[in-house]
Amino acid sequence: MGIVKKINITSQSGGNTFYVADAYLESGMGIVGDRYYNNFKHPREQVTLIEEEIIQNFEKKIDKKIDSKDFRRNIITEGIELTKFINKKIKIGDEVILKIHEICQPCMYLQKKLNIENLVKLLVNKSGIQTEVLTSGTIKVKDIITVID
Repeated sequence: MGIVKKINITSQSGGNTFYVADAYLESGMGIVGDRYYNNFKHPREQVTLIEEEIIQNFEKKIDKKIDSKDFRRNIITEGIELTKFINKKIKIGDEVILKIHEICQPCMYLQKKLNIENLVKLLVNKSGIQTEVLTSGTIKVKDIITVID
């Protein structure tokens, strides 16, 4: 079990991301108002999550503080090791069910944007997960995340 620590979106590709207190996730579409809402190649790309603990470990490795939103993942979690649940479903709050499809891999875009040498190498298999929205609903900061199968 974990919690939603932060929710992070942007309306345009390459645009600055920003935190919101809550978000509506629509089944088969993604987060309303986010750049990937109904704009993805594969359903698994609808919503991304990353653990706050991974971000903190990365910061220690590079000895630099980075705002969680700058990792460009939609939901920052705490207290749940997300990669253990590939091909499983998680429930956030009372309504939203996500299917975890695969690990997100870091990209050169992020490395250049954050200006951190070797970011890609340091974050391989530690850069969050990709999910598909199965059940619509609103999520909020501090919502509980549970694994349901």
